[in-house]
Amino acid sequence: MRMRGRFAWILIGMAGLLLSCVGSGDRSAGTSSEVQPPRLLASVWPVYGTQVRQGDTIRMVYTLESGTQVDSVVLSVRGQRLCRVDSTGYRYIIRRNHPTGRLIYTMTAYRDGQSEKRAGECTVLAADPPVLYGHKVKAVYPHDKGAYTQGLLWYEGVLYESTGVLGQSSLRKVDLTTGQVLQNLNLPREYFGEGLVLLKDKFYQLTWQNNKALVYDRATFDKVGEFNYAGEGWGLATDGRWLYMSDGTEKIKVLDPATFKPLRTLEVYTDQSKILYINEMEWIGGELWANVYTTDKIVRIDPHTGAVTGVIDMSGLLSASDIGPETDVFNGIAYDAKGRRIFVTGKYWDKLFEVEIFKK
Repeated sequence: MRMRGRFAWILIGMAGLLLSCVGSGDRSAGTSSEVQPPRLLASVWPVYGTQVRQGDTIRMVYTLESGTQVDSVVLSVRGQRLCRVDSTGYRYIIRRNHPTGRLIYTMTAYRDGQSEKRAGECTVLAADPPVLYGHKVKAVYPHDKGAYTQGLLWYEGVLYESTGVLGQSSLRKVDLTTGQVLQNLNLPREYFGEGLVLLKDKFYQLTWQNNKALVYDRATFDKVGEFNYAGEGWGLATDGRWLYMSDGTEKIKVLDPATFKPLRTLEVYTDQSKILYINEMEWIGGELWANVYTTDKIVRIDPHTGAVTGVIDMSGLLSASDIGPETDVFNGIAYDAKGRRIFVTGKYWDKLFEVEIFKK
């Protein structure tokens, strides 16, 4: 019994030793088979924080690690392979119609079938300062001061409005001269209504944090569809073909109305900085006009590049007697294209204004 037990312990010990050797060999083999990426590129330029303007020319350059030789270095801009680059770098022309916002590029160095990639970026600002505009009030109309205005538009002689706040959100048709609500649809209590647009006899209405766009028949207000989207919904506009959606940042997504899928993204910048809190929007004369949340400003945006071409000062619309404890911020732009009339209002305002814009 003792001999068999001792023999068994010897066998167990030998098995453990064999397993230990096999395991050690595996680890060693695994370590030796791992291919470490080569260190080829020491740096690239421009880097984060670099600002340039539309119309500028910059040189995108790289430096190699000390004593390193490479077969080639390839530049890609915005995900598209552009060209090979030598040690003097690449002269990149930022044309005046170049999109504003982040410009991301990569340099990829190759040697003996291996590669190393480094990314860099700069921020493209608008070429010129925005033109400054003032306003003149041409007419004043009543507005429901219980309406938390989120979206506003004009169609065939009447206003359409999207209102917000949980439990109070609605889609409504409004008579301009009296402020009377001619047609109303209350949203489910869990929805916070936001931007509104009309395209091909369908209303598209955003919700703030519900990640849903609601689609209605223009005439009946019957719901005919919905779309999901990521992030918050703020403002909505259309050029007659595509939708333009803001989310409270400097970004505006251009959407396919059939799928609500993003086609491209605008980043809104002046010649100095980005513009945050892009809110309710309207398409006017080939431009996007947008409220900037918490301000009395409207920015005029180039829809091809995102550059701010103008800033309209809308301060002073309300007199002291118009402002009560519930009165909230300026928000809401509607455009009568046939009459060339511009209407503006605000959240919980009791007045809606027809305004004329002039250059300062």
